[in-house]
Order: sequence, then C-alpha cells, then structure tokens
Amino acid sequence: MTTSLPDAARRYIGVPFRHRGRSRRGVDCAGLVVLAFRDLGVTLPDFLKYGAEPHNDGLVAHVRSALGDSVAAAPVRPVELQPGDVIVMRFEVQPHHLAIVGRHPLGHFSIIHADGHYGRVLEQGLSEDMTQRITHVFRRAA
Repeated sequence: MTTSLPDAARRYIGVPFRHRGRSRRGVDCAGLVVLAFRDLGVTLPDFLKYGAEPHNDGLVAHVRSALGDSVAAAPVRPVELQPGDVIVMRFEVQPHHLAIVGRHPLGHFSIIHADGHYGRVLEQGLSEDMTQRITHVFRRAA
C-alpha cells in the first residue's frame, strides 16, 4: 500500500516522459504530481493548458492554487525541505519544472520527477546544484 507522496511517485519510475501526459503510457512533471496525489486519494485541480515553457502560463500560480502558499522560496536551504514536498525548479532563468522530494535510504534528499532530458520518470539525489535551482517549496496541509 502506498502511504506517502514519494512512494506514490516512485510507482511511476521508468514511465516515459510525455508533454502533458497523465498516464502510465507517458507523463510530464506536472502530471506526475497530479497522478501521485490521485493515487493517494487526493484530487488536485489539473493544469493542462501550458506550452513548452510553463512559467509563461502561470505554473507557480497554479501550484499555489492547488497546494496553498509556498513554505519556502529561493534561496532554499535543505533544512527547509521534507519528503513529500512539491518543489518548483528552474534550469534556466524562469521556474518551469516540478519535482517531489523524497529521502534516499542513506538519509539524503532525492527528487522524483518526469525528466524530459532523460525521457522518463526517475529519482536522483538532490545535489547542491539542484537545490540552488529550487524557486518554491509547497507542502500540502494534512
């Protein structure tokens, strides 16, 4: 039985990346968040009307409307994170990517996300470089 958001997201590891995907046949970063919450019995308002640059289409505002105000914003320190947080990241200038924070069995944080570069959902360690790319941290109230 899936008991946490990271566990729910891990069930999608290896699923192919597909822009605006919302199924096991293909999923993008926003879709992974929607599906992982859905698998926990939580229906979030979905956000499908975005292009290749979702910051232009209100990504942060949409996440805020779905999960509430952010609990941290850039610069984010690892001490502010908890497994199950939904983070918004930037790889260039503007925030345009979502990931779910997990915890590696060795104790350090990881991120679970649908990565277009790798073409699939994966989990990877949350490096210092990746931490510096976080622009917002959202935590759904229990």
